[in-house]
Amino acid sequence: MAKKPEARKFMDKTVIFRITRTVPRHEGFHFFRGLGESTGEVAISLVDFVEKLRSVDIGSIDFHFKRRDFEKWIRDILGDAELSTRIRRLRKETHGEALRNEIIKIVKERLEELKGT
Repeated sequence: MAKKPEARKFMDKTVIFRITRTVPRHEGFHFFRGLGESTGEVAISLVDFVEKLRSVDIGSIDFHFKRRDFEKWIRDILGDAELSTRIRRLRKETHGEALRNEIIKIVKERLEELKGT
């Protein structure tokens, strides 16, 4: 039996809230330049993640992208499998400022989608 439209809408709002919420600092995305080399930056929401991406050391972005850390945090902590998949689909040879710009673009587009839902 199909769910009632209003039940689906409520679920969507719940999911959107989960994805866009602010998480406690210990669940935030902690940026590192390499193993044991913290930048001191922690993103605690998707909006904050975009802001930190704009200014964090480019080596940190390359480091985390190679390890798939961004997609894991977005999927496992924020609960957005769709955004995680979009980041995973970026070409593996993308790096540096091009990578920074692509990730920012993808996350901002997803935030706009979530606002419009």
